[in-house]
Amino acid sequence: MMELSNENLDELSFAIASACKELSKLSNHGNVIEDYYQIPIMQKLEAQMVQRKTLQFLLPAFPAKSPSPKKTAGHHPDLGEVLALNNLNEMCRKISNIYEPGAEVIICSDGRIFSDVVMVSDKIIDEYSEWIKSIIQEFDFKHLSTFAMDDLHQDLDGPQLRERLVWQYAKSLDEVRYLVINDEDFRSLFNGVHKFMLEDQAGLEENSNLSKNQIHKKTKVLTYELLRRSDAWSTLLLDHFEDALRLSIHAYPLTHEKFGVKLVHSSEKWATPWHNVTVKKDDQFELMHLSEAEKLGAKKELFRGKYVYFEA
Repeated sequence: MMELSNENLDELSFAIASACKELSKLSNHGNVIEDYYQIPIMQKLEAQMVQRKTLQFLLPAFPAKSPSPKKTAGHHPDLGEVLALNNLNEMCRKISNIYEPGAEVIICSDGRIFSDVVMVSDKIIDEYSEWIKSIIQEFDFKHLSTFAMDDLHQDLDGPQLRERLVWQYAKSLDEVRYLVINDEDFRSLFNGVHKFMLEDQAGLEENSNLSKNQIHKKTKVLTYELLRRSDAWSTLLLDHFEDALRLSIHAYPLTHEKFGVKLVHSSEKWATPWHNVTVKKDDQFELMHLSEAEKLGAKKELFRGKYVYFEA
């Protein structure tokens, strides 16, 4: 590594602190800049900046809209996705302004991985993915790109891609159950995902004869499989992006190697655009379920003629 002058060291230290500050703005823990040197992703970020590497953030996210009619207003991305992508691009833009090698976020869509588990068709996954790519192009989000398993195996269809992922990377269900019982982080992740699954299924099964207890049991089985696939996807990504800085839409403790990010402001502790609609309230945008927006009497609006949001 080349030797750095005192002046260059000062510039690098400023750039590292600034990059950590911009990343902190997306943290589910609020502003964590004071403790950045203790956080694994920021230690890795610092090491890469010392080596003058382009900062490559990896975010498995933007799978598809929740199919629950109580949570979303359709299966296409809406203003929530636009705001979320803008926030990610802005973080990279600001880092790139003070750090010449720059920064980027690769959006790794995981919708194909578990579409059958959450009961969303591959056709809808395709449409959602194309809209995400279109948003990146339309708004000139230069620091964002996309990656999906389809890019690796363009000759395979959805079921074949899922089958290949499972036999190549997935743990057994018994291993996943063991982790849920014995690993605190994995158990917390399971509980969070199970909550989303319960909400989705409650909306979809509203007119069925299933009891709450039956829905609970059904979604518990589905959650184990979803986590199994999600873990396999993470392993695949590690194979292909070994040095990437790993972001997550799930809430993790700061000591975890994955850094939890909050994509859009919300009145809830945790929310994503694909499980909610976007509501403009008191001159701020926040995420909430469609049923909550309707209780507020929020009116449906369109941004640029196609991106749905609501105004209360």
